[in-house]
Amino acid sequence: MLVTTYFLLKLEVRIINIQLFLMIALSSIEKISDAIGFNAFGVSRVTLLHNKKEILNHWLSENMNGDMGYMARNVDKRLNPALLVEGAKSVVSVLVSYYAGSPSIATNSPKISRYAISADYHATIRQMLWQMLDMLRQQFGPITGRAFVDSAPVLERAWAQKASLGWIGKNGMLINPNLGSYTFIGQLIVDVDIEPSTAEQPNRCGTCTRCIDACPAGAIIKPGVIDARKCISYLTIEKRTPLTDKEKSSLKGWCFGCDICQEVCPWNSELTVSSDLKIKPKTSITRLSPDDIRGLTSHQFDGIFKDTPVSRAGYDQFMLNCKGE
Repeated sequence: MLVTTYFLLKLEVRIINIQLFLMIALSSIEKISDAIGFNAFGVSRVTLLHNKKEILNHWLSENMNGDMGYMARNVDKRLNPALLVEGAKSVVSVLVSYYAGSPSIATNSPKISRYAISADYHATIRQMLWQMLDMLRQQFGPITGRAFVDSAPVLERAWAQKASLGWIGKNGMLINPNLGSYTFIGQLIVDVDIEPSTAEQPNRCGTCTRCIDACPAGAIIKPGVIDARKCISYLTIEKRTPLTDKEKSSLKGWCFGCDICQEVCPWNSELTVSSDLKIKPKTSITRLSPDDIRGLTSHQFDGIFKDTPVSRAGYDQFMLNCKGE
């Protein structure tokens, strides 16, 4: 009996040691993140996003998602990442800066949002996240995980906020105190425990209302709540029915996306252009003049924008936006 008890105790201690080992240190993730080239990272434990449920459901009930019907699907998965990855325990959130200053293509009409003048970020960041998972497996053994980059029912800004990467500004964007809001967000959801980052950063927008005041369409109906149906980005990318005269007049020279609420944000006012941008603007786009853009043929459009977010709008819609029609 004593011998059995002794071996049971040893087994229990061994199990505890294994469990402790499986709590991967945050410093290990930091080394991997730096090696891959992410600009920032953070970790949060998998939990239900109870505080987002009511907000999301109200937003959907008011039809503020417009033609984006996919936002109303898989709401349960948006709130619970364990439904996306079986046994999920940790969410690793990463940021990649795309700030390249103020190229004329983003400041002179017809304008294209800064995020869309580079090769499609989805594939690049997803590849970086898979590399992170591979490195985790090399160091810590079998790990199940999935990479997400704005391509599945994941509330990426909410998870980035929980991972101490910033706060949700009044314009609905994640704002990082060092990188501003010109960042792409990615998540790696895994079935192992990783030491979580420190407490969430406080909202540091203060009394500033520059983004609300600057939006020509009045899309920011209250701090952090965006009526997509009014947003210029939605109108130039997502809307599938013809624009009304009022909507056309609100575009203010944007033909794909909009950066107005980011351009006026004080947290973006002192950003420096990194020489180590992982996702760089394409010269074939930045060298386009306004006349070049307005005179694009369908063939030229496909050749220049085929591997960028702009291709999502399609040639006909893009050209109508450029002409304000």
